[in-house]
Amino acid sequence: ANDFGNQLKNLNPDDFESVSVLKGAASTALYGSRGMNGAIVIKTKDGAGSKGLGIQVTQSVGIDDVYRQPDIQYEFGTGAIAGYVDYGEKDANGRYYQFAPTTQYYKNDDKMMTKIGHPWQGTAYGPKFDGREIEDFDGSVSKYLPFKNNMRDAYDTGFNTNTSIALSGGNDKGTFFLSDSYNMRTGTSPSNEFTRNSLMFSGSYKLAKWLKADASISHTISQPKNPGNDLSESFLDGNLENWYDTKKWNKREIYQATHGGVPSSAYGDKYANVPNNGLWFGYNLNQNIRNEQVVRPVVRLTADLAPWISVTAEGNMNYYTVSSEQKDLGTGYANEGGYYSLGHSLDVSRTAKLTANLKKDFGDFTTSLIAGGELWNQRKESTRVWTDGGLIVPGRFFLGNSKKTLGADGSISGTKQINSLYGLFNIGWKDQLFVDITGRNDWSSALVYTDGTGNSSYFYPSVSTSWIFSETFNLPEWVTLGKTRLSWAQVGNDTNPYYINNGYQLGNYEMAGGTFVYTNSKSNTLVDPGIKPERKNSLEAGLDLRLLHNRIGVDFTIYNEKISNQIGEIPIPPESGYNSMLSNIGSLTNKGVELTVRLVPVKTRSFEWETTFNYWNNTTMISELRKEVGEYKRLGGDIQYGNFRVGSVAFDGGEYGVLMSDTKPLEWTNETDANDPRNGMKILTWSDTRRGAYYTRSNKPEKVGKIQPDFEGSWNNQVKYKNLSLTVLLDARFGGNIASYSNKYGTAYGYLETSLYARDKEHGGAEWTTNYEDSKGQKFEDGVIPDGVFKVGQKVITPGGVSQDVSGLTYREAMDKGYVEPTHASYFTYRNSAWSTGVINDDWFSEVNYIALRNISLSYNLPSSLARKLKASTLSVALNARNLGYLYNSLPNHLNPESFRGTSSTESFRERSFSPYTASYTMTLSVGF
Repeated sequence: ANDFGNQLKNLNPDDFESVSVLKGAASTALYGSRGMNGAIVIKTKDGAGSKGLGIQVTQSVGIDDVYRQPDIQYEFGTGAIAGYVDYGEKDANGRYYQFAPTTQYYKNDDKMMTKIGHPWQGTAYGPKFDGREIEDFDGSVSKYLPFKNNMRDAYDTGFNTNTSIALSGGNDKGTFFLSDSYNMRTGTSPSNEFTRNSLMFSGSYKLAKWLKADASISHTISQPKNPGNDLSESFLDGNLENWYDTKKWNKREIYQATHGGVPSSAYGDKYANVPNNGLWFGYNLNQNIRNEQVVRPVVRLTADLAPWISVTAEGNMNYYTVSSEQKDLGTGYANEGGYYSLGHSLDVSRTAKLTANLKKDFGDFTTSLIAGGELWNQRKESTRVWTDGGLIVPGRFFLGNSKKTLGADGSISGTKQINSLYGLFNIGWKDQLFVDITGRNDWSSALVYTDGTGNSSYFYPSVSTSWIFSETFNLPEWVTLGKTRLSWAQVGNDTNPYYINNGYQLGNYEMAGGTFVYTNSKSNTLVDPGIKPERKNSLEAGLDLRLLHNRIGVDFTIYNEKISNQIGEIPIPPESGYNSMLSNIGSLTNKGVELTVRLVPVKTRSFEWETTFNYWNNTTMISELRKEVGEYKRLGGDIQYGNFRVGSVAFDGGEYGVLMSDTKPLEWTNETDANDPRNGMKILTWSDTRRGAYYTRSNKPEKVGKIQPDFEGSWNNQVKYKNLSLTVLLDARFGGNIASYSNKYGTAYGYLETSLYARDKEHGGAEWTTNYEDSKGQKFEDGVIPDGVFKVGQKVITPGGVSQDVSGLTYREAMDKGYVEPTHASYFTYRNSAWSTGVINDDWFSEVNYIALRNISLSYNLPSSLARKLKASTLSVALNARNLGYLYNSLPNHLNPESFRGTSSTESFRERSFSPYTASYTMTLSVGF
């Protein structure tokens, strides 16, 4: 996926003539295993249809606007969780305000409230912002106030421009297309830049009446400059608190001292106490540059040997290379330290094809046959060298400047070859009934063992039919088109290169005297010598109806796909000397429906409104899971460890991507009395030192959710008035869950609005006066009365100082008896989401439901008469706005749904980027001559 994304940004959309998305195994059978899950087919312009010389100039200018951030709370400042600390402040009776967040004023030696040296930077459970005087990070006096939208202020307004010039022409002998495009953009993160220049030439020429040559070549050079991507997380981990003024402190004279390094109190620097100077230092002064080049040549010869047969030979290549360079300036006094690295990677794929195309009509029947062979070869390699121990001469970036022995690594990977033979036979009857039959055989090097054996050959066929029944029957005039389709297809698939041929690793450690200790290791995965290729069987049926002269259109598809012989690892007893075995482990089944409804409610000579609804729903199930796998197959995440303690798994007979965790709240169960009103209530754990309760983990892996959405959809509206066109696109998702790192820890540490629950009376906190002896008489308004029951054996120290067993009592019952007082909200909130004790809860484990305003575009084609006055053949202007916002978003703290987009079982349910909301606005002017 990363390789695809990296190469996708090096494509020039101005060169695209059409883009087709092929779905279903039948439509991609001839693309081989690389098209197992579909294919994107891009047809580039070639000048076909041109007469004389044509010139097209396109200029676009756009901005990226960070218009919103998730819901950071700006009501309470930095401070400790209730019960954790006092700051030396006492009441009139000489008692510490240990449990009262509203009195946690941290003060300097002059008894002034201060931001400098705050011992609880990292939690925002301090006093409410009230505008009193406070010592700022640089020693000046400011107001105790928040800086709202300080996260959004950390981002820049991105700018981009794209200039494209294309020449095309043709005559009876040939055509050509030549284009050059230059794109430049600055990102919203500090120092983020991107430039790209794309040059493309394509042409065709009739060498003879029976022989035609086509060739094209594109060359793209791009240079992204990528700083770190952790800026937004700094607003959750205590580095950039809600009282941090981003506009004030993000300046070079502040984050870089006059001596060159990061300000430090050891050097007496004025801004030594400003937090996170190192963050801005790195973002603005370090460089991480990638120089990418992509070359794509294509050569094709087509010979028409007879009116009914042609032969085509084609060769193409995708040559993708990256040169990377990282320059980190040292943060020491005179920039001591530092780091430098050089890297290079290469990804080359070559394809050679030879196909014969035969066409012949027999009365009412039309037939065609395509037969061919293909050779596809890929090679990947990478090298990297880096300095170690800092740079000898600060700020000078070359490899010989390393203090220690250079580090290096490199490899040749991804080397694979697939040889193929394939055929496609098509027969049609009276332009209303069609049958397509395909067959392909692949031989993959990735399924060959080192001894030359292996199931490297696999054949897969397909059959698809379509019937235009509106041509067969005399249907009412209001039926414009009626078409059914039915297909069955099989696609084979191999695996990654070297996956079935595990080798060994060598390593070394450099000792203090410059000598080395060498190490080696071998893989602990045993490989099944009988691994079979994966095989996908797909059955699909569809209906296409168009009514009232295409004013109404309905396209419905239902499909069932089964991928058998899935290749993966199964655990085996460690006594064997291995931890797992690579083998065929089970099957996946995809079932779903897709529905498109197109309506044209209004259509006149000069006005038209077209509206299109899309709906799709896919469910993936697991079957035939080998018993050696165990109860379930782990897919991604960790059920019993990590920051989330949530993992995705696969059960035999269950849905793919079931989410499990051992942190589901433990619930009361009375096995002898099903009518016990406490059944199903959450069990509480009590802390005497903090005088509060929190929910108890079950510590048993349980199902908590799923990855897959219930359904997704979109709604597109296009309105045309003469030469003016307006398009508005909405898309939506409902169902499936995410585990949000941002919401979990942002809530636990008091930074997000979900952490405001019950902090004071205004936010639903209960009021009470404590009877504990060490603080008797103090009044609080941050009380929580948890909806739960104390676990069996739970004892508490009552306000009267007596140990009391509260087993089986609800919190309310124990409080009514005087055994406990309300739990302080900050303690309750923290414990229920903290790493050590947190449980699955609605503050961070969420169902994903949203409706997005994805795109609005407005275009206008100037009348040809006006264009001719400007010496142009065509003239158009367009405005486009993308990712404008969400009409509905169910995620806590308005977390950006773009933060976790993805389809992998490992990452699609986990979020930790805390991304702001960014909208893109582009204006494009296109002139043709």
